[in-house]
Amino acid sequence: MTRKVEAIQKRIEAAYRFENHDYIPYVVSHMNYWMDGEKPERIPSDYFTNPKAMMDYQLENIRIHQEQIDDDYIPFLMPWFGTCVVPSALGCPVHFSADGDPGVNGSVISEPEQVASLKKPDYEKDGLMPDVLRTITYMRENSDLPIAYTDVQGPLNIALNICGLENLFCWFYTNPDEAHQLMDFATDVLIDWIKIQQKYAGKDRLRGNFPHGIFLPEKFGNIWLADDDCTQISAEFYREFVVPYNSRIFKEFGGGTLHFCGSAKHQLQNFVDTDGLVGVNNFCMGDFEQVQLMQELFKDRAALMICDFAPHNPEQYYNELFSVLKPEGTILASFVMARYALDNGKYTTEERDVLDTALRIDQILKEKSW
Repeated sequence: MTRKVEAIQKRIEAAYRFENHDYIPYVVSHMNYWMDGEKPERIPSDYFTNPKAMMDYQLENIRIHQEQIDDDYIPFLMPWFGTCVVPSALGCPVHFSADGDPGVNGSVISEPEQVASLKKPDYEKDGLMPDVLRTITYMRENSDLPIAYTDVQGPLNIALNICGLENLFCWFYTNPDEAHQLMDFATDVLIDWIKIQQKYAGKDRLRGNFPHGIFLPEKFGNIWLADDDCTQISAEFYREFVVPYNSRIFKEFGGGTLHFCGSAKHQLQNFVDTDGLVGVNNFCMGDFEQVQLMQELFKDRAALMICDFAPHNPEQYYNELFSVLKPEGTILASFVMARYALDNGKYTTEERDVLDTALRIDQILKEKSW
């Protein structure tokens, strides 16, 4: 471990302890592992079929970042196959885009009575799981960088992919027992899947502590969950059908963080009440009122990673954000893509020079980060 990495770890640990009174750790992430938003000509044709192509693409972006930007990023490798790995292994059809990431293209069951017939996958043979494991093995054998878990969608996302969003939300009303059974099944499968990845990489190499590329100190936990659909469900149903299962996963892996995009003000207390939750990663889409609410509610309880795809007007965005921001417990991240930008609270298509935009945001954050 280099002195620079040690210093970054200490700064981020201070944020998780709410002891970063004079500095906000930040990451300017132009070295992203996903393909959505990338220029088509830069997407390797064999990115999802050749572990070497995936690793080489990521390593080249990491090299450029380390040469150009001095932030709080710790390099790692991601065996990335979209957000659909677990559903694919359970039978969901998957669509591969020519200029983006794979995604679920259909459900497996349509009736609540079918939940009881669901079987756990063969983690080494079914869906995209063997591709993930083959990539982990290649990365372990050909690099000394930490390896993250593949994207960790939480039980809610897995369940709604299995049966469809509308079905699951209806079952919360009409068939709560089967809905709980499905959430329990999704939780069991996810825990097993994480442990299989640990076995393949070795616990000293496979680290789940990089929620969207931001280092999570191991003493605070070793898992992160994506829970974007929390924005679409009532606080009452989330408390009953999601919180217990997320809590199980966090406790299983010694704590962890939760990611969601957009606004979910009605869920903030549920996050606080989730056992083992040590941090929240929010692509806030310019909702700085929610940022203030989270800082107040999460104080001394959970670190807050405030993220967004790089805004169309970075100066205006960060002037507004820093006007409401407190440093304690806060980490910032800006994700720069060639074809995405945040504009007026929405992600829009915008062609931009990735490195120039990253350097511009890096300079802004260096000047503002206390």
